[in-house]
Amino acid sequence: IKIPLKVGQDWKDHFKKAICPNGEMLIVHTSNFRKVKRIPDVINVFNNIHKVIPSKLLMIGDGPERNEAEETCRHLGICDDVRFLGKLEAVEEVLSVADLFLMPSEKESFGLAALEAMACEVPVISTNAGGIPELNVQGVTGFMSNVGDVEDMTKNALVILDKNNLPTFKANALKRAQEFDITKILPQYEDYYVEVMERSMKNTAVNK
Repeated sequence: IKIPLKVGQDWKDHFKKAICPNGEMLIVHTSNFRKVKRIPDVINVFNNIHKVIPSKLLMIGDGPERNEAEETCRHLGICDDVRFLGKLEAVEEVLSVADLFLMPSEKESFGLAALEAMACEVPVISTNAGGIPELNVQGVTGFMSNVGDVEDMTKNALVILDKNNLPTFKANALKRAQEFDITKILPQYEDYYVEVMERSMKNTAVNK
């Protein structure tokens, strides 16, 4: 996973101020903008949040659904607060100043983008699809909703973005991401491979 650059708080404050000059909350989505990512849900969740809390949305990535998403923003009148940044190399620099990550995907094998966000202390609003529940802990690192449940995602996002709650969710997200550090995960894989090999050798010996 990508870890945010070790930059000073002054730099982060300046960067955040450039994106959110009036202290708005910063919400981020990254993907390849395919239908399975449910980009309209990202826009609609943000639109609902935006009605309650001053906020900005950064859409990182590119793909076949981008044009429709831009048109939806124009229709909703939120273009001034949504930026489509295309593909970025240093996504972690943006994530390092974000307040919330949206992942309303229909399917996800694991949710690596969410893990990268959490490694940058960003809580996650996601669906409960695929492998995401293995990563996003309900009510701790963020919230999960059923696919397409924009209203529930909105409600949960507003809970996280409450200034009394946000610091705790941020800390929990980072702590959870650290559990997936390679130095912790790799030994588990190695132990499993050894177990499988030993089991296979025993079965071979029995069948001789």
